[in-house]
Amino acid sequence: MSSKKNNKVERIIKRNNVGKNIRSFISGMLVLVVGGVTFLFMALSAFYTGIINSDRDMKKIVAITNENWENQAALDKQIASLMAENASFTQVLYVDDDLEPILMYGERKPVFSDEEAFGKNPAEVLRENGMFREEVVTSFGLIEDTIFAEIKGLFESINGYESKTLFDWSDTDVKMDVKWIVYKTDIENVNVCVYYKYTLNKLQAAQYNFGRFAFMLLVILCFILLFLFNLLMVRRRRLTNKIVYTDSVTGGKNREYFLDIPLKKLKRNAQYAVAQIRFEKYRNYCTAYGLKQGEKLLETIYYCTKEHLHWKEKVAHLEKADFAILLEYKDRQQLEKRLKNMAADFNKAKQGQHFTFSVGINPILSRKDDMADILTAAGIALSKAGKQNAGIVWFNDAMKEEQIWERRVEDDMEKALINHEFQVYLQPKYSTKKEELAAAEALVRWIHPEFDFISPGKFIPIFETNGFILKLDDYMLREISRLQAQWLKEGKKLVPISVNVSRAHFSMDDLAEHICSIVDEYKVPHEYIELELTESAFFDDKETLLSTVKKLKSYGFRISMDDFGAGYSSLNSLKELPLDIIKLDAEFFRSIDDVDRANAIVGDTIALAKKLGMEIVAEGIETRDQVDFLAGQDCDLIQGFYFAKPLPVAEFTKRAWG
Repeated sequence: MSSKKNNKVERIIKRNNVGKNIRSFISGMLVLVVGGVTFLFMALSAFYTGIINSDRDMKKIVAITNENWENQAALDKQIASLMAENASFTQVLYVDDDLEPILMYGERKPVFSDEEAFGKNPAEVLRENGMFREEVVTSFGLIEDTIFAEIKGLFESINGYESKTLFDWSDTDVKMDVKWIVYKTDIENVNVCVYYKYTLNKLQAAQYNFGRFAFMLLVILCFILLFLFNLLMVRRRRLTNKIVYTDSVTGGKNREYFLDIPLKKLKRNAQYAVAQIRFEKYRNYCTAYGLKQGEKLLETIYYCTKEHLHWKEKVAHLEKADFAILLEYKDRQQLEKRLKNMAADFNKAKQGQHFTFSVGINPILSRKDDMADILTAAGIALSKAGKQNAGIVWFNDAMKEEQIWERRVEDDMEKALINHEFQVYLQPKYSTKKEELAAAEALVRWIHPEFDFISPGKFIPIFETNGFILKLDDYMLREISRLQAQWLKEGKKLVPISVNVSRAHFSMDDLAEHICSIVDEYKVPHEYIELELTESAFFDDKETLLSTVKKLKSYGFRISMDDFGAGYSSLNSLKELPLDIIKLDAEFFRSIDDVDRANAIVGDTIALAKKLGMEIVAEGIETRDQVDFLAGQDCDLIQGFYFAKPLPVAEFTKRAWG
C-alpha cells in the first residue's frame, strides 16, 4: 500500500479511540446524574419541609377534637379560631368509620338531613374530590405503596419526625396545591379530614423551584448527551469498519469486507457470480522487480478491476495475488468475455510486460447462501484452472465432492496408518526364459472400515500433495522388510521386492541412511530390497538425486526407474543415473495402431538398456503375443495380468512357495 494510503489509515486509527470516548461519556453522565439527584433532593427537601410544618399545625385540630368533642360550643369556637388564624385550613370534616359525614366546618356546611341542600351525599363528595383512597380510609393504615409515602418516610427519618397521620394523595403529580389529609382521633368512630393548603416560605419556594428546574434541565442534558454519544458511536463504528475492511497492500477492500457483503440486498431479478482471479507467477514478478513493485502491481490490478464494475458489483484483494469479484451476468459467455477484457486491460496497464491470469467462477444460486462458502467454491474452481492451464473454470458439484473426499482422506489417513488399514499387495514378476516367479512389486491398498477397498489412484495423489506420502513410503518399506525377515526365518528362498520411493523423499540429504536404518532393523540383506523411483524425480534437485542413488547402490540396494518412456527426457536420465533396472511403461503395449513401429521402439530400448548393463522389466503385459515378443527381445522380467494381478500377502506366499 502506498505511503499516502498508509498515512490515511493511521489517521483513522488515531481518531478512532473508542475507549477514550466511552470513558469520557461515562464520566459526564455520572456528573449529570449526581447533580440531578442533588437538585432533586433540594426540591423534595423544600417540599416536604412544608408538609412537615403543615402536619404540625394539623395536630392541633386533632388535639382540639380530643379535648372538646363532647362540648360542641367549645369545639366550634376552637375550630373557628384556628381556621381564622391559619389561612391554610379551608375545610374540616368529621366522618365515622363507615365514611358517613358527622360534622363539617369551612366554606359550606352540609345539611345531613336534606341531601339536596348539600347537592349530593357527602361520602360521594369526598370520593370525587380525591379525599382518600377507599382502602386507606377503611383500614386507616399508613400508605406504603406509593412513592410519596416512601419519600416522606425518608425525610421523616432524616428530621427525626414521627407521624401517626394517615397520608393519601388525590393524584401523583407533585404540585403546590391543597390536599386532603385524614387523621384518626382518640374518639371512637370519629375521624377528622382536613383540606389543607400547603404553604412554603420564600426561601423554601425558591429552593423547591430551583431544584425542580435544575433536575429537569439535567435530565434533558442527559438525553441530549446520550443521543450525541450514540451518533458518535455510529460514526466510530463506520471508521472501525473502514479500518477492518481496508486491505494493507492495495488500500482497497479486503477479504473481511467481501465476506460481509449482504447477498439479500442484491437485485432480485439479476444473476450474480463470484469470480476468484489469480495473477499467475506473482512470486516470479516480485523476484524480478522487487516486493514493492509487486504490491504496486496488485494495487493497479485492484483499481483497474474496479473501473470495470457496475452498481452492486464488488472487488476485494484476498491474499498474495488473488482477488474476489462479485459480478452480475446474463450468461456464461458474456461473463467470461468481461473477465477476459479485464485481463487484457491489466496487461495494458503495464506496457512491455505480459501477465497471465487464472479464474474460478461460482454462480450464486440463492441469496440465503453464505458468502464464505461461495468464495471457497470459487477458489476450488480457481485451483482447477491453475492446474489445467484452462484460464477460466466454472465450479460444479463434482469439484465439491472431490474436495469433500480429499478432506475425508486427510482426516482418516493418520488413523489408518496406526490401525494398519494400509495393506501390502504383491504383484509377481515372471522371468521370460523360465516363466517362473522371480521378483515382485509392493503395492499399497487401503481397506477402509467404512468405504472398504479404496484404489490407490484415489488417495496417492492426495498424499503426494500434502506430504503424507513420506510416512506411507516408510510404512511400506518397513512392512516389506518385516515380510522378508519373516520368510528368511522360515527358510524360504527370497525374491527381490521393489518398493516405491516418492520424489518428495529425495529432498532428504540423509535418505540413503534413513532407508538403511529401516531395512537393517529387520536384518534383511539389501539385495532383496529394490528401490523404485519415478523419472519425474530427475527434474527436481538433480545433484541430490544422483548423490542419494550412488549411496544406496554402495549400500547394496538395487535401483530401478518406474514408468520409463512416459516422460520427456528418458534417454537423458539413462545417461546420468546409475540405474540397475528400468521398467518399460505399460502404455508401450496398450492400444497401439502401428504394432511394428511400437515393437521396433521397444526392441531398440531393450537393446540400449542391455548395452548399459541394465535389466528390463515390462509392465502391463496382458497377452501371449506380448510375452513371446518380449522374450524374443531378451527382456528379463514381465509384470502384468497375463501372469498375475496384485495379490494379498497370503496368496502371494502360496504362489511363490506353495
